[in-house]
Amino acid sequence: MKKVIRMGTRDSELALWQANTVKDKLVSLGYQCQLVPVKSTGDLQLDQPLYELGITGIFTKTLDVAMIRGEIDIAVHSMKDVPTALPKGIVQAAVLPRANPRDILVHKGTDFLNAEGRVATGSLRRKAQWLHRYPLHEMMPLRGNVNTRLQKLQDNDWNAAIFAAAGLQRIDKLPQQHTELQWMIPAPAQGAMMVVAMENDQESLQALASLNDKNTEICTRVERD
Repeated sequence: MKKVIRMGTRDSELALWQANTVKDKLVSLGYQCQLVPVKSTGDLQLDQPLYELGITGIFTKTLDVAMIRGEIDIAVHSMKDVPTALPKGIVQAAVLPRANPRDILVHKGTDFLNAEGRVATGSLRRKAQWLHRYPLHEMMPLRGNVNTRLQKLQDNDWNAAIFAAAGLQRIDKLPQQHTELQWMIPAPAQGAMMVVAMENDQESLQALASLNDKNTEICTRVERD
């Protein structure tokens, strides 16, 4: 009898969407799965920009610990959040077909682009590229899950905020007023989902191997190397 695969995931709407996508694929192959929501450090510490926390794998570390302790069997991550060096004993088991890798500007109108404006993001990469193109703009700190960040944009006097396109599209939260930022270089592996497991868990590794998309695996490996 096949074991029940315990799948760790953050408990935001987007993370649960990703986990349920993997779960549905495994169930269709005859496996039993159980979701185990876990709060990450990145979800709990919302008062600082990510780049000021000085922690790698801030959205994955709690799940790594749970896996090493044997509390979960696999974990689903946005691949851009995963450190290039995984903890000892944990391996990349599958990469799913990639969604839109671009960044998107959600805005309240674009007149501000040729004047002064306030644009929100918690990403140092996005901040640097935006200020290089729009040096007169003020960058506002923005943390939280997708839903929280969208609400903060509405609640503040900001002109716009920058999001990953894939996250908004996956949970059907892409506002009508948005612009895809073709000029902005996305994070390595943005738009891809990674599933990890323990290297000695042959049953989980075998189950996940059938979900792996080779083209996405190769592309994301090149970007992350």
